[in-house]
Amino acid sequence: MNTMDCYKPLRIGKRLRVIRPGVEYPDEGRVDIVIKRGAFGSGEHETTVSCLEELEELDLKGKRLLDVGCGTGILSVAALKLGAAEVVAVDIDRAAVETTLENVRLNGLSPQIKVVLGTVNRLKGNLKGPFHGVMANIYPEVLRDIASFVAEACLSGGFLLASGIPWEDNSDIIELYKGLGFSLLKNRWLECYTTFVMLKA
Repeated sequence: MNTMDCYKPLRIGKRLRVIRPGVEYPDEGRVDIVIKRGAFGSGEHETTVSCLEELEELDLKGKRLLDVGCGTGILSVAALKLGAAEVVAVDIDRAAVETTLENVRLNGLSPQIKVVLGTVNRLKGNLKGPFHGVMANIYPEVLRDIASFVAEACLSGGFLLASGIPWEDNSDIIELYKGLGFSLLKNRWLECYTTFVMLKA
């Protein structure tokens, strides 16, 4: 890869643009998300792109969200820049938490995000919820493990945006969440994975 390719902005959906820190880009009228390139990528993966595209379509204004398996923190940052009021971001990987904290700082959003190292079981008090929406770009087994927590933590009318699910796991996970009071709003089949949006009754 040409070194300069690392500095090209990544345009996603209708409004978003992922840019690198320390690089001056011409204004394009898009919402800029500053992400430092590292081990967790910087937004190019199909699951991340699809999640960002779906976030654009949701009403996030003033909402309180949970980001499970936050990785770089890109979904948390995007949600806040699209109008969310607060995000709790959780990851079991210390490097992911550190990366998220750095990207949150680069975007000037530190007061609006609480980043937690551990599983959702580590969340205490107000951090447990309630939430207007849950974002989870993670492994299917984790989506299964956290299903009851998500159902309890998500407010009526709230959303679950999930990705990282291989084709063969898609229907089982959707049915699991339907059994917990969610209805399917959108189901997207990507090259290798699926992304879906569900609403809590």
